[in-house]
Amino acid sequence: MFVEDFIAAFVMLFVVMDPFSSIGPFLALSKGFKDEQRTKSANEAAVVAAVLMVPFIFFGMNVLSMLGISLASFKIGGGIVLALLGLQIVLGFSLSKEEKKPTGTAVAIIIATPLLTGPGVLVTVVFLKQQYGLPIAILASLISLSLSWFLIRNAHRVQEKIGNSVVEIFSKIMGLLLVAL
Repeated sequence: MFVEDFIAAFVMLFVVMDPFSSIGPFLALSKGFKDEQRTKSANEAAVVAAVLMVPFIFFGMNVLSMLGISLASFKIGGGIVLALLGLQIVLGFSLSKEEKKPTGTAVAIIIATPLLTGPGVLVTVVFLKQQYGLPIAILASLISLSLSWFLIRNAHRVQEKIGNSVVEIFSKIMGLLLVAL
């Protein structure tokens, strides 16, 4: 049961996190960076994402309670956010305005949030803790984040090996799965 629950939790969170949709922006934002700068930005993105995600696993329900938000309301709101994120990915539009090209740590922050740890991920980790318990929620989060970090850290290699169109196809598939969740 633990393994099945973990796999379900991991797949759900990894689909919501969708690191494939972060590869393109990471490459664009880190264009002209030296390899060590790119590595530093990927590392910082993973740390920032973890700093946002892990405390939310522990205290997300408390924060929601303090704000008078029920888990049911949070799930409904989160479901709407997840559906919109999925539609953005599948249909290729954006609901946020574009900003100037950032440098350094700003790249890491943009990749960390909202791309890796946005509202959809926060909704999902609260749900995972409620559905599967704390150990599975933490394990699924850490493994999803580690795999996402690996993909982003090696974004230029991933794109070279499988090509930009394959990365986009993976992202679209993740978007469809996201809408289906």
